[in-house]
Amino acid sequence: MKKSCSLYAARYWTTRLATSICTGIVLLLLNNMATPLATLASEQMPQREHGQGQRIPGHVVPLLSKITPIGPTPKATPMHLSVVLKLRNEAGLDALLAAQNDPSLPQYHHYISTQEFNSRFAPTQATVDAVSIYLRQQGLHINSIAPNHALIDVSTTVGESEDAFSITMNNYQLQSRVVYAPNTDPLIPNALENSIQTISGLNNVALYHPGSLQHTLKQLHTHAGPGGGYTPVELRSAYDVNPLLNARMNGNGQTVALFELDGYDPADLATYRQQYQLGPLNASNVLVDGATNTAGPNAIEVTLDMEVISAMAPGAAQKVYIGPNNASGINDTYNRIVTDNVAKVISVSWGECELASSPARLNALNTIIKQGAAQGQTFFAASGDMGAYDCIDNGIQSLAVDSIASNPAVVSVGGTTLYTGPKGTYDRETAWGSTLGSIFHPVGSGGGKSAHFLRPAFQSGTNLTDQQRLVPDVSANANPASGYSIYLTAGKPKKSGWQVVGGTSAAAPLWAGIAADLNQALLAAHAAPLGHALPALYRLYNTPQVYPPYHDIVTGSNLYYQAGPDYDLATGMGTPDAWNILRDLQNAPSLPTHLLRNGGFEDGQAPWQEHSGGGFKIINNANPHTGKYAAYLCSYVNCHDRISQLAVIPAFTKKVTLSYWVYIGRGNTSTGCQNNFQVFLRTAKGEPISQVQKLCNTDADGWMQYTFDVTSTLEKYVGQTIQLAFEASGTSSPRSNFFADVDDVNLQGLAVAPGITSQLIQNTSFEAGRAPWQESSKGGYELINTVIPHTGQSSAYLCGYPNCADTIAQTVNIPASIHNAVLSYWIYIGRADSTIACAATFHSALRLRTPQGATIADIQTLCDTSAPGWTLYSFDLTSALTPFAGQPVQINFEAVGSRNARANFFVVLDDMTLYVTHD
Repeated sequence: MKKSCSLYAARYWTTRLATSICTGIVLLLLNNMATPLATLASEQMPQREHGQGQRIPGHVVPLLSKITPIGPTPKATPMHLSVVLKLRNEAGLDALLAAQNDPSLPQYHHYISTQEFNSRFAPTQATVDAVSIYLRQQGLHINSIAPNHALIDVSTTVGESEDAFSITMNNYQLQSRVVYAPNTDPLIPNALENSIQTISGLNNVALYHPGSLQHTLKQLHTHAGPGGGYTPVELRSAYDVNPLLNARMNGNGQTVALFELDGYDPADLATYRQQYQLGPLNASNVLVDGATNTAGPNAIEVTLDMEVISAMAPGAAQKVYIGPNNASGINDTYNRIVTDNVAKVISVSWGECELASSPARLNALNTIIKQGAAQGQTFFAASGDMGAYDCIDNGIQSLAVDSIASNPAVVSVGGTTLYTGPKGTYDRETAWGSTLGSIFHPVGSGGGKSAHFLRPAFQSGTNLTDQQRLVPDVSANANPASGYSIYLTAGKPKKSGWQVVGGTSAAAPLWAGIAADLNQALLAAHAAPLGHALPALYRLYNTPQVYPPYHDIVTGSNLYYQAGPDYDLATGMGTPDAWNILRDLQNAPSLPTHLLRNGGFEDGQAPWQEHSGGGFKIINNANPHTGKYAAYLCSYVNCHDRISQLAVIPAFTKKVTLSYWVYIGRGNTSTGCQNNFQVFLRTAKGEPISQVQKLCNTDADGWMQYTFDVTSTLEKYVGQTIQLAFEASGTSSPRSNFFADVDDVNLQGLAVAPGITSQLIQNTSFEAGRAPWQESSKGGYELINTVIPHTGQSSAYLCGYPNCADTIAQTVNIPASIHNAVLSYWIYIGRADSTIACAATFHSALRLRTPQGATIADIQTLCDTSAPGWTLYSFDLTSALTPFAGQPVQINFEAVGSRNARANFFVVLDDMTLYVTHD
């Protein structure tokens, strides 16, 4: 071994020094490497010269597959590589992420710290040492090792990389750039196969680009910005942020991190915030890998991000992470955001064509993002500004999506064209997609299917069936023709000062700012903040909500994918209604969670802790309330008994209730309080929290149940362990036979309800004809027709003739167990007269009926005077339907008009849903 190692190392050191170093290597590998040393000695080191070992897959760039190399890359070309190490127990990390997103599990929203991540999942120091020795042995210079051990940054040259990893580097002509890439995957020793995940930076094909577009077209409509464009006031009005800000939920106490690859001028931010009266900015910079806050040609990107976040969350702190635009710099900047873990909301407006990224590069970033998700961090990333055509392949625009927006743990934000009414009131939006110039040059909302990542389980609901990760998730205004008012002088822009800027680079920070406001409001309401927000955002989409959380964009395209009802590949789930999102998150359905074990004492003592002053066994079968066992305290002279159990109060529990049954017994007839039974809540260390109850020997009345709402008492202890204790003490009187029995103890918390959500109404949009709808028309008309559909080609058209009476109904089967039920429908009320009174016989009613016709609940009544055009209504029917679980129920819509021949009252119904969450 020493001879082989010395020969191998002598490429870089003297033989004497090499022998000494190799001896150290042998000892280190003996202690730390899982692969037997004999394998390393006989196979690895001497055979590396002959190309033996394991090749790490995924380093071939798809975009170069059809391009012929133009020649070898000069060997002296410098390279900066990022060696990404494999996590420990990655399967365990994936299981933790799934549990954190499952409302039915105790780990739900229980995110871990950076320290806990390192102790459970980060590569070990032994792994870092082994890989570092190998890299140095190949002549690579180690610049830094990340604190989570995920990345080792090295400097080298093309020639050294070719020798180290048995590859050949070639140059390629890619449009106007000459790029380099390896001809095959890199080779590493077998002993490091389980240590190295990938080597990022072996190609420079992918280059992060900003997603902002300066306004070059005529504005669609005039806005109040000094140079045009939407102002903060208008944007807040359009996306319903004002109720949050009016409640002083402006991001105060929250930190938003910004991923940036250029600098900015703080004076631009000061001018912007002063113009719109946003107050002084709380901003700080984190400079990565030698970067500086020097405003360059892409300063517009940084400035746009900071100003849009200022507009949505003026009270939030902004932490600007600036790194170099190369593989190791990008990895290190993302990793610094994650390992710092000071910001739970991150805005990213930079990206690259996914096909220009090797699978290895995408996997490297995925390793970093997964740690952020486990820590409860959310990345909002721009989906790109080239519509569905994110890549240029050999001069041809190709269908592709943008990275890092395509990562399954990142919120991908697409773009729309926003139209508003007076003072910014929301009117409508269309998917953003257009071309520039006479040659096809697409601009629009990035969207499509990832070529690398599979669709995560939580990306579910209507129109979400493809096996690939679908982009975008959500959207917001991005068309530069309906762009944002921005102030910019940094970076020597073509137009300096007030101007209009658009792009999905504006939509991503808009969402990030709203998320900061939501987190502040949720925490103030003692509710769970967004945490890793993507599963929660999809839960708002695929489960019924009383308040519509998104504006569903149904028109326009991103030049390939059409917008339409529900999820689409141009706009995702839609654009935000911030106030509705907050109310939906605060009012999520709840399910009781039992926080104690063995509350009926039928499983013996554990996990109860007993203490008896008389040395008696407290849990026994003397006098149970139910079952065979109970806790029997006292019943001896001068008694003092206690039984207790520790319980964890889940973070963000909405309500905590304590209940138990008590039997007080006494052996004498004293009318004074001589003996006590008490219930305490204490900290895990035994420090007092509160006395819940105190009973005396005079309270002897057989078995009694007591229930207490202890929410306010325990709200300071959410996420912590507390102690519940029952204690009894008696006097020294020999005639006193005082005792207390306790049984059926329950400490219960209310958490978000789990379950399966089903849509019960069939033929919701009437596109399949009549069945299974049942019609009745006094005028003999066919109610399902094509007169005024909301979407598609058909709807239900009721009335429209004098003295009308029309009904349409459907029978649905309610599941046997209901957690939540929400009915939604779109309705259009029309009339031809101008009466301002609601005539008694003019009405539109929606009722829920049993098949026998008895009314269960009147849901809504509207008059002919209620004619605002198409309107969406949603109703929580949980309490109405729960008594009828497991039974068929009829949903009935009817309209009745007057005899007035001049009254042309009619009602159109469309797009009905009844979402029921059940076991």
